[in-house]
Amino acid sequence: MTKESGKRHGKIIGFSLIVALIAIGYFFIKSDPGSTIQNIFAPGKIRVMTYNMHHGVGMDGEYDLSRIVSVIREQEPHFVCLNEVDYKTKRTNGDEQARMIAAELGMNFTYARNIELQDGYYGNAILTKFPIEFSENKLLYNRLNSEQRGLLHIITHIGDRRVHVYTTHLSTDSTESGTQVKEILSIILEWGIEDPAILAGDFNLRPKSRKIFELNYYFADYGMSLAESGWSFPADEPEEKIDYIFYNSRFSVKSYGVIKDEQSSVASDHLPIVGIYDFND
Repeated sequence: MTKESGKRHGKIIGFSLIVALIAIGYFFIKSDPGSTIQNIFAPGKIRVMTYNMHHGVGMDGEYDLSRIVSVIREQEPHFVCLNEVDYKTKRTNGDEQARMIAAELGMNFTYARNIELQDGYYGNAILTKFPIEFSENKLLYNRLNSEQRGLLHIITHIGDRRVHVYTTHLSTDSTESGTQVKEILSIILEWGIEDPAILAGDFNLRPKSRKIFELNYYFADYGMSLAESGWSFPADEPEEKIDYIFYNSRFSVKSYGVIKDEQSSVASDHLPIVGIYDFND
């Protein structure tokens, strides 16, 4: 075989492989076109993560944003609700953390600047694989004039479903957080709960708190039934549950778990939680 004929032969093989792959893809789409296309562009279930990332400082006191990225990437979530996210602060080298994490993961994001800190800001973020059609941040009641808290909200579409995702990080003061829960419910109910809705974050409240029971009137969190296996704080030896993924009646839970492994146990002072949810059509 000459050199030229060898090249032609290689091109023919390459072309044949491409045709074969197209044919295989066509076969699967033709056999069930609706579900195949739907799963590509509008999955029937979504994977949600909530993660207080402690501005990228781990249990070892080291700042390392790559560990946060790695923990998230491992879970392949459709939505990530992040708390304690820095924007251009001195303590995290002027990094735009939400933007950097989203870029590494190939996700869309929105960021809420709740507190001015060290020439930058500190707040919450939401990352998603879907286009963000609307976002807003509502500042919450601040009785002690200390750390300003907020409720970050996005709207996206998954197929023909309009989906709301909210994240918050509530005060450690019980009086303050009680009012903040009421504000959050008022904001969410103003938008309505006819659409699928997720509310996730660090609530600094334990499952038997009266404020959590108030949220349970409209939302559920499967993790509340798991006792120790649902604990997420502190990351190295978790002994309490203060992080939640609440979902409304338009969802049912498929699976739920606190992610505890060698990396997540050191990357932040909280462990991330991941839930997989089916749409109730």
